[in-house]
Amino acid sequence: MRIPALAVLWALLLTLAIECAAILIIFRKKEYAYYCVLCNLLTNPALNLLLYLTVIVFGRKFYYPVLIPAEVAVVFVEAVVYDYICRLGIVKAVMLSTLLNALSFAAGLLLTNVLFT
Repeated sequence: MRIPALAVLWALLLTLAIECAAILIIFRKKEYAYYCVLCNLLTNPALNLLLYLTVIVFGRKFYYPVLIPAEVAVVFVEAVVYDYICRLGIVKAVMLSTLLNALSFAAGLLLTNVLFT
């Protein structure tokens, strides 16, 4: 079994572009964009590899049942990182992480629908 490294890389790059742009617009602090990169290096490849392996092992029908709790976990992991590094408070960190992940998820869905339908 060969994991499509290019697909994982493109997903990471799209996520970084969307989320870093959003965090720069919200906070106007360059270091927050750097923290965004760090968060996503931690979570994005792991999430995409998990989803890829899920489809390979269990089939496409398990994609969304795994995606939803995995995305929720990513939001909370990133929120903890943002809270710790940026000192936002956990509520603001969860709201920020939710917003950033919703934006990048929506961009990914849109791009997937445009390219593959």
